[in-house]
Amino acid sequence: MNRLRVSGYKSHRGLHRENNEDSFFVDDKVGVYVIADGMGGHEGGEVASNIAVNTLGKILNFFGNVQEKKIPQIIHKALQEANDDIIEMRKRYVELSNMGTTVVLAIFFNELVYYSHLGDSRAYLYDNKGMLVQLTTDDSLATEMVKQGIINDNEVRTHNLKNIVTRYLGTTHLIVPEVQYYHLGEGDCIILCSDGLTNMLDEREMLSILKENISEGPQSICNNLVDQANKKGGYDNITVIVIQSIS
Repeated sequence: MNRLRVSGYKSHRGLHRENNEDSFFVDDKVGVYVIADGMGGHEGGEVASNIAVNTLGKILNFFGNVQEKKIPQIIHKALQEANDDIIEMRKRYVELSNMGTTVVLAIFFNELVYYSHLGDSRAYLYDNKGMLVQLTTDDSLATEMVKQGIINDNEVRTHNLKNIVTRYLGTTHLIVPEVQYYHLGEGDCIILCSDGLTNMLDEREMLSILKENISEGPQSICNNLVDQANKKGGYDNITVIVIQSIS
């Protein structure tokens, strides 16, 4: 059974950045959604995130014609090609030699959503019972410190190493991430976002906005999440995609 879905999206450069180094890809027809948050300076970050979403979008756009069991394989292939494309561009232009990008993606197939990520761009589930669950775990030094017992969960959001990512696209030693999936219920929402959102809003604030705007649909949720992140400071680029399963 193919679940119908509706989506919304919004990207904003924030209040302190000159340009927007986030890029995103949305294809409601096929069911492919990607956010990439570029790193590596004013120009490099924007180039890296654009390469990532263009390569991933091009490859993943054809997944609907394959067997379900091959979806993880296709996601791995797409991430590897995006990584290779970024490395190739880095080799050609010295001014882009430090660029890379985080990425988070979701693919909807029948009643399932497949998702994967590198870095600190995140995927969340807002289920039809009103619960908000983080589906991905940040690839960051601060998260590694939590695993090692050096700091606790409450210290991560304000730690000075939280934005140093340990995995990303644009590395010569790419560790291909795990592909996970979730069985969607009617009304469930998947939220993809860059860290410009989660650095400004904690999960309590996100949940409040979701509950207040769910009846208005995914675009209203996106608009209000981004607007509130800017009201809280808007120190980074902010990108959000919300996809809701409706039947």
